Amino acid sequence: MAKLVTAQELTKDTLKIEYEPEVDILNIYLRDAETSLGYSSEVKSGIILNYAADGGLSSIEVLDASTHYPASQLAACSVDELIDLKTASEISGIAPVTLRTQAERKRLWAIRLAGQWLTTRERLQQYLDSRGGRKTKE
Repeated sequence: MAKLVTAQELTKDTLKIEYEPEVDILNIYLRDAETSLGYSSEVKSGIILNYAADGGLSSIEVLDASTHYPASQLAACSVDELIDLKTASEISGIAPVTLRTQAERKRLWAIRLAGQWLTTRERLQQYLDSRGGRKTKE
């Protein structure tokens, strides 16, 4: 039987939401992400509840998350840190206007959020690699 988690147990330090765009999975951690799992149960197609060894709900996985939530909400939960195109420009040495054009042409993965184009360091590196192996500055 599942253990009921109280509000006191569900502190700000343990509640964590992460989106992994490469596999399109949203993870909602109600306990430390490293909590060992006892068992899992798929309660609805693509919704998996993970229980800790003590029977308490540990995390929720949402498969194919992009079909359930808007891209802007998922991006806010992304495991990758979002960076604006000015920062991406400083890292890559490519003008922000060029990066924006590449984002509009879907050559550089980026999202427009509150009027600002955002990407991640990983996606920027993928774009640079596609251009002939240029590396980002460390």
